[in-house]
Amino acid sequence: MKMKKLVSLGMAMILSLGLVACNGKEKESANKLEELKEKGKLVVAVSADYPPFEFHSTKSGSDEVVGVDADLAKAVAKEIGIEAEFKEMKFDGLVGALKANKVDMVISGMSPSEERKKNVDFSDVYYTGKEVLIVKEGQEDKIKTEDQVKDMKIAVQKGSIQEVYAKKIGCKSVKALEAVPDLMMELKNGNVDGVLVNDSVGLINVNQMDGIAISNFTLPESDIEESMAIAVQKGKNKEYLEVINKVVKDFKENDLQKSLENNSALAAEVK
Repeated sequence: MKMKKLVSLGMAMILSLGLVACNGKEKESANKLEELKEKGKLVVAVSADYPPFEFHSTKSGSDEVVGVDADLAKAVAKEIGIEAEFKEMKFDGLVGALKANKVDMVISGMSPSEERKKNVDFSDVYYTGKEVLIVKEGQEDKIKTEDQVKDMKIAVQKGSIQEVYAKKIGCKSVKALEAVPDLMMELKNGNVDGVLVNDSVGLINVNQMDGIAISNFTLPESDIEESMAIAVQKGKNKEYLEVINKVVKDFKENDLQKSLENNSALAAEVK
């Protein structure tokens, strides 16, 4: 009888441990969409210094994050049936915040590079632009080769693909700063010779700031393109990504061009 009780107790413990393991596994594979619906909001990480993709505007009467990326994030939230909440941080801290589960997505002009794919998952690409070199006004035709770029003091946004490119080609001096406006001021003040940035972003900054211009130098074909995608936490995202990609497809087909035009015009008003 005593032996039977011990066997029963042992079986109960095994079953109990099995249930704990199952519950842990169930929790681990929890549906992200259900989690978001329960929470009632989509927390979106941005570095709001990259017009027309993300920037600040007070046109509505209050300071808010706007831009192409903000429009797309709101469209994703609407598809899920919740509200988008923007959480600002430095660009080089975005992936870390996602990995730490502090935010639900990153949408901040981020390129889905192979290095980043080791840490996060990406949606389909929603925008493809190109890289340009911003220089002092009057210097537009001076830079003709990549070797000349290597000899320049180049400013880039910290953690960006432009920083990767500048280091890859061996620029003699690479100054990485948090915010794009700071890069432009470094150029205007003569502390650097050029700024590498996305073409749409560069154009807006050139229009807003006197004394700088877009160089006629063209980056090599392999480095000129900049694609942008939405980053989400790695793994456990199949249904979540399906919804995001559905919205991305619709946004590209119907809303992207209008959003670019509207936000470029709005950004031009922001000084």
